[in-house]
Amino acid sequence: MTSLDGTETRKGATTPQAPPAGAGRARLDSLTGLRFFAALAVFVFHFSSPGFPTFADQRTNLDFNTAATQLGGLGVGFFFVLSGFVLTWSARATDRVGSFYRRRFVRILPLYYVAGAAAAVLLWDVSIRWQDLLAYAGLVQVWVPNPMVNFSVLAPGWSLAVEAVFYLVFPFVVRRFRGLGTRAVWTGLALCVAGAFLVPVLAYNMPAGIVEFVGAPNATAFQMWFAYIFPLGRLFDLFAGMFAALLVTSGRFPRVSLPWVLVSFVPCYVVASYSPMLFGWRAPLLISCVLLIVAAAQRDIAGRPTLLSSRTMVLLGNVSFAFYLCHYLVLYTLNIKVMHGPFDSVAMVIAYFAAALGATVALAWLMHRCVEMPLVRRFGTAVKRR
Repeated sequence: MTSLDGTETRKGATTPQAPPAGAGRARLDSLTGLRFFAALAVFVFHFSSPGFPTFADQRTNLDFNTAATQLGGLGVGFFFVLSGFVLTWSARATDRVGSFYRRRFVRILPLYYVAGAAAAVLLWDVSIRWQDLLAYAGLVQVWVPNPMVNFSVLAPGWSLAVEAVFYLVFPFVVRRFRGLGTRAVWTGLALCVAGAFLVPVLAYNMPAGIVEFVGAPNATAFQMWFAYIFPLGRLFDLFAGMFAALLVTSGRFPRVSLPWVLVSFVPCYVVASYSPMLFGWRAPLLISCVLLIVAAAQRDIAGRPTLLSSRTMVLLGNVSFAFYLCHYLVLYTLNIKVMHGPFDSVAMVIAYFAAALGATVALAWLMHRCVEMPLVRRFGTAVKRR
């Protein structure tokens, strides 16, 4: 079978001197901690969504949603870049394609299906069709330019369907990327950033039909799908993370200051907020996401502890996948079924936020301990040979 060995090089290429794939690599606990903040960004985005109205005053509700609207794109984009970085960092020289698929899919599919089943029960009265269930189960809901299909069953589930494409592609490109010279890797990273800027530009300038996408002014459903959901366009995020990991592994990425990277998110977020929505969801924050991942990884490699690598943050990062999958259902249940929003006072909004966040963390921990980890320990570890 095909190996994920990254030692093959093109003749004459100046290849970064890196340790064997997956061998002797530092634990990147800070990146695990960052995963929770990315999931929290998506949580706040959905918390502010008009679908879960918070403030009874419509103007306040609109302002809140406008301020938080880029957090969804930020969190999802960060996860996609992080996937490329972590997959490349942890790729094993002796791994096989089949064992790679087994480890990755046994980590995402059980929780994905558990959350989807819960959503089908809770949201059955919200026009879930059997075709939507089949698309969700097959992780193919992202290949149709229709938001009613893309976000059906469980809205956040679409990003896992994109991740599935990443996993299918990764074993066949990582070997080739490892064979590139340093200059080619830097060029690849630059092209990925440029591609992330180009995709929404193309989306806004192509014939796109007449169905307007709710929540994205001046954009049609096809444009939103092409710019934000289409898996092939999202490969730029994956590849950017992969190229960044190769540069960090080889020591060719300059030292990045974590505090300054965090500061850079402020102006980038402002630019994203005042950009056309599809552009803001994809492009302005991508560079900061890459630099944040690199800066956090460099600190872990150097053995410099951060708040992100603390035991609490690592625990929250470990449950972040379950948190991401179940937060939408918790918000729906509390807002629509229990507390009956919107709310007249700020105190009630804060109480709703605290209750939703606490319930999501608790449920995510339960799903992580009772579903995710037992199956990962049973089926997700490498098979030992005699």
